[in-house]
Amino acid sequence: MQHIWFQVIDVKGMSLYRSWTNKSGDSLLKARLDVVKMIQYPHVISSISTGKFDMTFKSMVPLFKDHEFIGIIEVIAKFNSIAKKMQEEACQTLILVDKKYKKQLTKVPKDRFLKEYYIVNINPNQDLLKRVSLASLEKLINIKTYEIDMKNNTLVSLYKQPDIHGNDMGYFILSKKISMIDMSDVSRSKNKIIMALIVVFIFIVILVYYLYIVNYQTFIKQQNKKLESKVVQKTSQLHYRAYHDSLTGLANRLLFQDRLVQSIKQAERAKKNIALFFLDLDRFKEVNDTYGHGLGDELLIEITKLLTNTFRKEDTIARLGGDEFAVIVNNIEKKDIVEVVNKTIALIQDDITINGHNLNVTFSIGISMYPKDALTAEALLKNADTAMYRVKESGKNSYMFYDNEMTQLIEDRLHLKNDIKRALIENEFEPYFQVKIDARTNKVVGVEALVRWNHPEKDLILPDDFIPFTEEVGLISQIDKYMMKASIKIINEWYKKGLNPGLLSLNITSKQLDDERYMHEIIEIVESLSFDYNHLEIEILEHQIIDNPQKVVSILQEVKKLGITISIDGFGTGYSSLSYLKILPIDKLKIDRSFIMNIVNNKDNIAIVKTIINLAKNLDLDLVAEGVETQEQIDFLLQEGCYVMQGYFYSKPIPAKECEVYLQEHL
Repeated sequence: MQHIWFQVIDVKGMSLYRSWTNKSGDSLLKARLDVVKMIQYPHVISSISTGKFDMTFKSMVPLFKDHEFIGIIEVIAKFNSIAKKMQEEACQTLILVDKKYKKQLTKVPKDRFLKEYYIVNINPNQDLLKRVSLASLEKLINIKTYEIDMKNNTLVSLYKQPDIHGNDMGYFILSKKISMIDMSDVSRSKNKIIMALIVVFIFIVILVYYLYIVNYQTFIKQQNKKLESKVVQKTSQLHYRAYHDSLTGLANRLLFQDRLVQSIKQAERAKKNIALFFLDLDRFKEVNDTYGHGLGDELLIEITKLLTNTFRKEDTIARLGGDEFAVIVNNIEKKDIVEVVNKTIALIQDDITINGHNLNVTFSIGISMYPKDALTAEALLKNADTAMYRVKESGKNSYMFYDNEMTQLIEDRLHLKNDIKRALIENEFEPYFQVKIDARTNKVVGVEALVRWNHPEKDLILPDDFIPFTEEVGLISQIDKYMMKASIKIINEWYKKGLNPGLLSLNITSKQLDDERYMHEIIEIVESLSFDYNHLEIEILEHQIIDNPQKVVSILQEVKKLGITISIDGFGTGYSSLSYLKILPIDKLKIDRSFIMNIVNNKDNIAIVKTIINLAKNLDLDLVAEGVETQEQIDFLLQEGCYVMQGYFYSKPIPAKECEVYLQEHL
């Protein structure tokens, strides 16, 4: 056996020794995925591969010492000995590598290529090489059995070497004088190549194992454990089809039922909830009847992708048969189911395009809950199935909970979302204004705009009843944008009438701070309404700064450059915000109303307010005290040096017309 090389690699992927070069100490991790795989899971790897230098046999074996993985021995051998072996049988052999590997073979001489096919064997028979180069190479490598070259009185046959994917990698072109063979020699020649490949392969494995046994006897014990693990793994693979749907790869009914039983046991121990979704595609039979079952299968595969991307990894998605799917959603709170239901319903609201056909399909979804609706897997599935059929009876393309109370909750939230969208179109939201007063002069120095909803059926709705929901469903940014426009228009009118409302304060949410379009929207609205940036103030809650300080600082710096005043609302109620005060581009602190409420009699509140006032003075920041309701609170704040106040003592939030009268009275 000639042309055999060795390489020793350590557990970090560093090449410690190469028999063919003095180079060592370089990392193989980026260039060799098989080395990475070996380090992650040490096991024997044997293969035939084409790399930068040649087409070779390759075998890698892990090394252990005292049960600890310490490195890798790699043995590499060339194919040339096969050609020599065949030559002894008076059979000339030309070994070629498929042209698709030419880009990989970057370290070989250019003259070793024949029409972009790399010549593997060294010093090939020149007569055969010449005949192949003059012939149609593409035709030669597609010989089915054999061909007779009458001109040269030879028989030509072919053996193909596949890669790990079953695609052609190498071609063994065999040529022998007809006078020296009978026709049965063709198959025998091919068999000799196969046997030679096997012999070389076995030799390499035996050689590497010999090296291992000599140096690391403890590897045997470790390898036995690995083999046991491999047997378990292979056994699991054999059972895969028994527990998974053959079309989609999802859990089948058998695995689903087992998972549901296990989920119930875990939920019972942990006192958690389970939601079971039973999903049925509407009008799936029409798709099969119209376009055929092949396209119907493609649709099911696409639905599987959508479901997999929507639900969590810890949830179980199953295809129960036909167009029926089920999902086990573990450890879910009642309030969170709303979001999951909405995401699931939204999955296929748009057409799904398959093979040029736009398919409009929808889900009918039934949902049951453990432990509220059932305590067993069978009953839970039955209840979800029942709820799904109720959806079918009610017109499809919807969902229903087996629990009527929860169904009503979902419907109420859906109505609320639609109501908010309508309210934005119908201009039902109205800015109310609460004044900020300089207590030393009783003059207005600013107004804060606060949203109110004039519902046509429910009268005036306060923000606490709908703002949290709008944040949850992603409508808060639209309301904030609406409020900014409406408030600026009113402030502009007051300035035109000679009134002086001072700074217009607007509250912003974390949704806006996460929106890259926020800065553009501010500029667009302010400039389109010819408003002065210096008359605008934004208030941001303290906890929103703490959640993502780096991003907030970046956005607020851009806001600050426009000349807009920045205030921290509810200061003192968050955590760790003091460390960010020195880097935040803020102008003002608003002392939270919870500290003002009992400031006269509560020592802790007194200490906190004094600390905030001193902090603002030291950092040269303005102050506003919110929630002021009594003269005693005003006297205390004035004495401590906080002069601007906001609260019911001066005015509650009032409509624009009432606020205009207030401004006129306090000119």
